[in-house]
Amino acid sequence: MRPRTDASPTGQRAAALAAGDARSLAAALAIAPADPAGVHEARKSVRRLRSLLALGRRTLGKDAVDAIDHELRVLARDLSALRDGQVVYDTARQLAADTTDADEHATWHALLPLLAERHRQRLADVLGEDPGFVRRQAQAHRQAEQLQRLPWHRLHGRDLRQALARSMQRQMRAQATALASGSVDDLHAWRRRSRRLRMQLTALRKLHVRPHLGGQATLHLRQVSRLVDQLGVLQDLALLSDALDALEHARRKPRPTDLRRARTPSPIQPLA
Repeated sequence: MRPRTDASPTGQRAAALAAGDARSLAAALAIAPADPAGVHEARKSVRRLRSLLALGRRTLGKDAVDAIDHELRVLARDLSALRDGQVVYDTARQLAADTTDADEHATWHALLPLLAERHRQRLADVLGEDPGFVRRQAQAHRQAEQLQRLPWHRLHGRDLRQALARSMQRQMRAQATALASGSVDDLHAWRRRSRRLRMQLTALRKLHVRPHLGGQATLHLRQVSRLVDQLGVLQDLALLSDALDALEHARRKPRPTDLRRARTPSPIQPLA
């Protein structure tokens, strides 16, 4: 067994992966003010970086990793409201296209401009505070420099496997809690844990590290991805329901009779 001080090819690949995601984050933030896809891509880059850092936290240094992760978490929270607004509008537009009820169709089309304006106003507020996302772009470049200074050469495959095992345990606990309670908050926590697990499995594949999941890594990744997508449909509908409640309260606009009929997810399949 090589000593822990040896430069690790796995660590070198992880450093390159982190650097690539940091570049993707900065590029996405540059286009985000004009293109909703930029916000989506920025959030994905943040989640990939946080998932990778979580895998290497014990080896790379908890204090250094936690400091970077905190900044990434704040950035993700800032972007969430913008992305959620776009998701709400897109979900409503899809439901309007899918409904066969004339009254419900008319209600959706009355609501769509209000949802779009709500999203535009939120973007205007954010851009007023940070024009062109210049501050956020600068923050992304600082984080890229901080990532480069981490001791990636110490990171070995066994470190990643151990961290993945802990991540799987956390996902299973979140799953058990959500299935027992059925609460929206617990369902969201289940989705977040599942999504991180999916990203970590994907990261290990890119790093050429076998996760030792009984020889069925591909099957597990497929299962996790399906679960995340199923839980994502529920979260999109919950976001839309909250937005409709807000509009109903503020403008006394009627809401569609039943969100449950449309975009019903396939039966959720928990991980075994």
